[in-house]
Amino acid sequence: MEEIVDHLTVGNWIPSVDICETRDAVTIRVELPGIDPQDIRLTIQDRVLRVQGNKRESETARERLSYYCLERRYGRFDRQISLDQVVDAGRSCARLCNGVLTVEVPRIADRRGVLFEIPIATKQD
Repeated sequence: MEEIVDHLTVGNWIPSVDICETRDAVTIRVELPGIDPQDIRLTIQDRVLRVQGNKRESETARERLSYYCLERRYGRFDRQISLDQVVDAGRSCARLCNGVLTVEVPRIADRRGVLFEIPIATKQD
C-alpha cells in the first residue's frame, strides 16, 4: 500500500489555472497552496508564461505516517500558458497570496488603425 500512495502523491503534477483579460492586461491565477515563493520560478519567453517549481512534503509526511486518505500532490510542477496577445513581459508582476499566484501581464496597446507618419530623409551632396 505504501508504494501505491507514493506513486499517487509524489511526482510531476499540473496546477490549476484561471486566465482572464481586460483591455489593458492578461491576468493568470495559479493554485499553488502550501508552496513557498522561493520554490516557484516564473518566466515569459516567446509569448509563453511558464510556472515551474516544487511542492515539498512536510516533515511529518516524511516520517511515513499511516494515511487513511491522501489526495494532495507533491513534487515538481511545470505549467506553460500561451499568451495569444502581444504583451509587455518586462512590466509583468506577480504576487502569491493565500495559495494563489496571480500574474498580471500588461498588453501592448493595439496599434492597428493608428496613423504613423514616417519622415523621409533627403540625400545631401
